[in-house]
This record gives sequence, structure tokens and C-alpha cells, in this order.
Amino acid sequence: MTESAGMTDYTGLLAAEEAFFQENDMKFRVDYPNRVLLIHGDKLVGNFATEAEAVVYGVLNLGEVPFLVRRPGQKAPVLTAPALTLGLLQSHADD
Repeated sequence: MTESAGMTDYTGLLAAEEAFFQENDMKFRVDYPNRVLLIHGDKLVGNFATEAEAVVYGVLNLGEVPFLVRRPGQKAPVLTAPALTLGLLQSHADD
């Protein structure tokens, strides 16, 4: 994560998790069908019935760190926030 001109670039924030997921996706499809995986770094932390369960577990047990929640075989979602990207809206987490 880098900052320039008041804008934060999150590119690569989950790079380790994404790489681990991609490397193991075929195995995950066999071992964890219809499950939601929680990945932190290069480790599978757990598998859950729902995304909500995985996120709650991640927050309670990993804290405020990046982690990936995804189903085996699921493509990475494309997320955009044009207002944030263009600087029209700002997030002030420190407030």
C-alpha cells in the first residue's frame, strides 16, 4: 500500500494471499467444495460455510490485517470506488 498526492494505492495489498490461492485453487476445489476459505499470507487459516463466518473469524482471530475470503474456483471480484479514486470522497480512518 502506497500513498501519493493524497490517494492510497492498494495494489498488491493481498498479493501473497492471491498468489497462494491461485497456486492451490485446484486442490482447494477438491478438498473444500462449496466452502469459503480464509487465507492470510501463504496459509489457509480455515474453511467456513459462509463468507460472513469467515470474515468474523478473521477479524476476531487475525485482527486488523489483510486477509482473503473466497470460494475455491471463484474469480477475484473487481471492486471500484470511483469517488474515492478521483478524490471526490475521502476516507478519514484516523478521525
